[in-house]
Amino acid sequence: MLNKKALRRLYRLKREALSPKDLESASTQIMAHVISHNLMKRGLLMLFFDSAAHAELPMKKWFDTFKEHPICVPKVVDANGKMEAVIWHKGVPLMPNQWGVPEPSGTDYINPKNIATIVVPLLCFDQNGHRVGYGKGYYDKFLSRCSPTCKTIGISCFDPIEKIEDATETDVALQMVITPQKIYSF
Repeated sequence: MLNKKALRRLYRLKREALSPKDLESASTQIMAHVISHNLMKRGLLMLFFDSAAHAELPMKKWFDTFKEHPICVPKVVDANGKMEAVIWHKGVPLMPNQWGVPEPSGTDYINPKNIATIVVPLLCFDQNGHRVGYGKGYYDKFLSRCSPTCKTIGISCFDPIEKIEDATETDVALQMVITPQKIYSF
């Protein structure tokens, strides 16, 4: 078993080894699972803007495909791990944050309890639904404020590891993670 720091380093390298074409294909396959299994709940959907610098799964098709849903996106509020959600639609001005990830410039925050489904980025995950992100705890703190009925879906290029050695009670486990090959439910 590895701890989050070692897993973060390992899975960043694994993702960086994938070509943009591989990432696009993985994103398309994952989205096909979501559609074929009707995994999006009706209501407010939270997606994220991908970062090419972090070799994240491309999300543009997701925004286009699920445009019938009202969509919100994350916005980092401070360096202490606070993140909020802001309504997004085409035409909303975006500004890159300190990591180069596009975010809406507005501050009309959504109550997290109103979000029906959240698609969560991650580097890797374990067989208990715990994830390794980028290490600031933004999503864990945000997910802890959401309704217990909110569906949380992680998306990953890779299958789960057995266990994240240093997962804690403040780490919010996801309900499911989807890879190009499989849907994992927890």
